[in-house]
Amino acid sequence: MASNNLYQYSVVSALMHGICETGPSISHILAHGDHGLGTVPHLNGEIIIMDGKAYHFPPDSPRPRKIDPTDRMAFIMITRFNPTFSKRLATLTMSSLESALAPLLPTQQNRFISIRVEATFPQIWFRVIPAQTTPREPLVDLARRQSIREKEHVRGVLFGFWSPVFASGFSVAGFHLHFLSADHNTGGHVVGFEAEDVSLAAASIGEYRIQLPDDASFHEAPLGSVGAEDIHEAEGA
Repeated sequence: MASNNLYQYSVVSALMHGICETGPSISHILAHGDHGLGTVPHLNGEIIIMDGKAYHFPPDSPRPRKIDPTDRMAFIMITRFNPTFSKRLATLTMSSLESALAPLLPTQQNRFISIRVEATFPQIWFRVIPAQTTPREPLVDLARRQSIREKEHVRGVLFGFWSPVFASGFSVAGFHLHFLSADHNTGGHVVGFEAEDVSLAAASIGEYRIQLPDDASFHEAPLGSVGAEDIHEAEGA
């Protein structure tokens, strides 16, 4: 897959309806890129892909679980990251990230943007989603049972995507970021951060490819529309 294109398996609307039983293997996923994020079947934790390696943070462990090549992914967004934009910053926060990406934002707000932030984090907050306890348990219900983890004075990397408003339901409109500590011992879905000594890199994405699930649960009934507010509630934004 060419640099700075985006491959995605499944859609956020399917997760919102609790449809997340299976998916392609991680070895298949890694053929499409080297940086990404996602989750595993039954939403049992968070996935981050950094520099061609995948890390799974389950809800019942503070450390990542080893991923086998045949392990399945229920939702993934992945790109071959080749930044076309970079800058150094003394400080950065979740709320200032959008303005820090100028001129990519707002001039290219109808394109996907991949984002990597290397920094020291005086504070960072992230969640690891709990697994489904019943079939088809929707993402928003799992989010109500999640716990927020906080780390202080940790070095690490954020990676994720800015998705345009029109993509809501396919992905998360706005920022969707996952965290990996420099020692690779902790990480998850970012809900807030304060960063220092920042290296910010990004790339505008011109090609967006989605592979839809082909299992019975995905075909069983129409997904229906999901509001952006519901998605952001489920994603902790």
